[in-house]
Amino acid sequence: MDKLEIALKIIANCGLCNGKGYSYWGGSDEEYEIESCECNVYDIILDDNGEVLWDNGLLSQDELSIFATGEAR
Repeated sequence: MDKLEIALKIIANCGLCNGKGYSYWGGSDEEYEIESCECNVYDIILDDNGEVLWDNGLLSQDELSIFATGEAR
C-alpha cells in the first residue's frame, strides 16, 4: 500500500471524525471552524463520499484527476 491508501484507510476508520478527516464546530451556520482531524496527518481533503479532492502531493496531478473524474486513461 502507498501513503495515500494507508492515509485513507486510517481516516475511514477514525472514530473522532467518523471518517471525514476533519472536525468542525460552531454556533450558527455562518460561524464555524474546521480543522483536520488527528487521523488526517497529510491534510487530505475528501468530499462527502470519501473521494479525494486534494491530497497534499501524495499523488501526481494526473493520478489525482483520475479520482476526480472517475476516468482512467
